[in-house]
Amino acid sequence: MPLSRTSVKACLITNPRSGKGPIDLTDALTVLRARGWDVRVREKRHGGEATELAQAAAHAGCTVVVACAGDGTVSEIVDGLVGTDVAVGVLPGGTANLWAHELGVSGTLRVAALQLVGAVCRRVDVGHVAVNGRHGQHFLLMAGLGLDGAIISRLSKPLKRRIGKLAVGVAALQTLPSYHATQIYADLDGVPWQGKISQVIVGNTRRYGGFTRVTGHAFIDDGLLDICLIRTAGPAAAGRQLASLILRQRPSTADAELYRGASFTIEAPSVLPLQIDGGAVRLKKVKPKGGVVTYAFTTVAGGITVLVPRAYDGALFQHDASWSARPSAARISIDLDASAGKKPHQHGHAAERYYEVMAVGPDSLTVAPIGGGAVLTVLVGPDTIIVGHDGSHDARGESSASPSLSSVQVGDIVQCKAMKIGDHTTIQARQVRLRSPDWPAEG
Repeated sequence: MPLSRTSVKACLITNPRSGKGPIDLTDALTVLRARGWDVRVREKRHGGEATELAQAAAHAGCTVVVACAGDGTVSEIVDGLVGTDVAVGVLPGGTANLWAHELGVSGTLRVAALQLVGAVCRRVDVGHVAVNGRHGQHFLLMAGLGLDGAIISRLSKPLKRRIGKLAVGVAALQTLPSYHATQIYADLDGVPWQGKISQVIVGNTRRYGGFTRVTGHAFIDDGLLDICLIRTAGPAAAGRQLASLILRQRPSTADAELYRGASFTIEAPSVLPLQIDGGAVRLKKVKPKGGVVTYAFTTVAGGITVLVPRAYDGALFQHDASWSARPSAARISIDLDASAGKKPHQHGHAAERYYEVMAVGPDSLTVAPIGGGAVLTVLVGPDTIIVGHDGSHDARGESSASPSLSSVQVGDIVQCKAMKIGDHTTIQARQVRLRSPDWPAEG
């Protein structure tokens, strides 16, 4: 369901150590507050604090908590809000931003903020991992055990801030030569398995490392997790697996096995490094019990509410037919009040231009001019006339059967006669005219 614009009390949690440093929220805050959001900003000062801040926001009555950072902060927020009705959004500010990429959230914060105000709420699954029955933590994206966790634990955060994702490659080169496969025993949702593995990836979503997919067929609403057991050992074998991940966007079946289930248990003779959503988990106090260390992965079905851009194609969702029920992409013409600086009743003669839709909100479009130029916001107010393919029209919102912005999608082409207002990056629509999908864009 869409957010109610009149009842959004939001907490934005920033991480000054995400990505390349603090992000500038000026444009995003302007958009959110202009849409009626009651926004407060909190700063995460140390690892794990975003969990506490998210819980405090929920107790204070916030209906939305937004991670203004990377996947690690998203994960901490989710960990604090599992089981509540508070919705989790994201304004990407990290290095990989896997969750934002999964949902098609723009890297331009102003556009991402517009996607937030027009987003819909979706209930999704959350993974959970416990080690020897303790150290329980939730994850939204994935958990990695073995080589994966060892690389993340060796990752230099200062280097990551300087060179981004390349720092992961540096950590991998440092880790691979000395890392060896480990004998494990596993229960894969009732299926016994044993053998030597170099790493285990448990995925709730699909993207991995910002460049490939390991659990490429995962769904986030099926109540299940996908697990990939990679058996390769040594630099040469790891290189072959890496080549498959890069070139084929999936692990090589010669060295990997994929399973799907609601719970997995991994038993190893010693502590294996663990990472959750791209962050290393500290396990220094963990000791083998009865000669083994047990890692238990389970699913919390529908454990959290997330904000999903309305134009998202729904690839991660298995049980929601509404994603595929959207109308075919249409081209639209928007007739606006005349040129800049003129009153609404005065009509100018500005040349028509074509724009590509970058985001769709409940009362606005974000568009970029074809051929280059500044990104604009097209406001569609209560007095805007919506004109359908057949020429029928009505005032926006007066009839649920009337043509509406619900037929506009990211990637559509918009033809505008514009009057700029405010900061000269916003235009107010008097009429929105929908064109058929085969309408030719000229000029």
